[in-house]
Amino acid sequence: MDKARRRFLTHIREERSCAENTILAYTTDLEQLSRVIAAGKGEPASLGSLTPETLSDYVNWLMQQGYKPATVSRKIAAVRSFINYLNTYEGIGGPKLSEELRSPPNPRRQPRILSREETAALLEAPAEFDSPRALRDRAILELLTTTGFRAAEVVNLSLEDVNLNRREVYLSSSTDDPVPLGAATYAMHLYIQRGRPHLVRKSQVRAFFLNQRGQRFSRQGLWLVVKRWAAVAGLSYDVSPQTIRNTLIQNLLSEGKTRKEVQKFLRLSSPNAVWVRREIPQH
Repeated sequence: MDKARRRFLTHIREERSCAENTILAYTTDLEQLSRVIAAGKGEPASLGSLTPETLSDYVNWLMQQGYKPATVSRKIAAVRSFINYLNTYEGIGGPKLSEELRSPPNPRRQPRILSREETAALLEAPAEFDSPRALRDRAILELLTTTGFRAAEVVNLSLEDVNLNRREVYLSSSTDDPVPLGAATYAMHLYIQRGRPHLVRKSQVRAFFLNQRGQRFSRQGLWLVVKRWAAVAGLSYDVSPQTIRNTLIQNLLSEGKTRKEVQKFLRLSSPNAVWVRREIPQH
C-alpha cells in the first residue's frame, strides 16, 4: 500500500496542484489508515486489505477516538480520495469501497439555556437604572422572557399592538389569540410612561420600541440590548434573543407543559420543533 500511497500523493501534487498543507494532511491520514488496518489484521496493510469490512472498522475506530466530527469527516475524505484514485487510475477497488466511507452526521447541539438565577440577574441588570434607555431595555428583556417572541416580532410591534390595560399583545403576523403579557406588564408600563416619551422624535412614528434616534428598533439593535445587559449581569457567555426563547421553552416543559402546548404558545409550525433537553444544566 505504501507505493500506491506515494503515487497518489504525487498525483495530487502534480496533477491536481493541491497545497502542501493538504498533501501533508493526506499523508498523515493515509499513514494512520495503514496503521489501523495493520493493527486489526496483525500484518502490514496492503491494497488487498482495503475491503468494506476494514474501511467500516476504520470509520468506527475514528469515531471512538474522540475526534471532532469535522476531523473525522476530513480523514474520511482523504481515504475516499485515495480509493477513488486507485479505482480511476490503477483499476483497483470500486464504488462499493467508497460507500463504506460515509461521514458520521454531526450531533445536534443542545441549545444553550439560562438558569433561573441567570435569568433573574439579566432582568435585574437594567432595573438598577432609571434612564429612558434602561426602561426600554428592561421592557424588552421582560417581554422576551415572558412571551418567547422572536427578535423580528419584538421590533415589529407598534403601539396599537399592545394593550396594557388588558395585559395583552397582538401580533400582526399571527391569526392566533393575543399573547398575555403577564410579568412583563409592569416594565412595559414604566417604559410607555417614563421611557418612550423621551425617545420620541416624530409623533407619527408608531413603533412601540424606539432607538436613540426615535426610530423603530432593528433586530441588530435588539441583539445588542440583550448582549449589553448580559455582560452587565456577569453572564460568562454570549446571550441572544434565541437563548431567552430556548430558556422559556425549557421552563415550560419543566413545568409540565406538553410539546403541543408549547408549540401553540410559541406559534411553532409543529410540536416536533419543540426540542427536549435531556437534563437541565447547572451553572
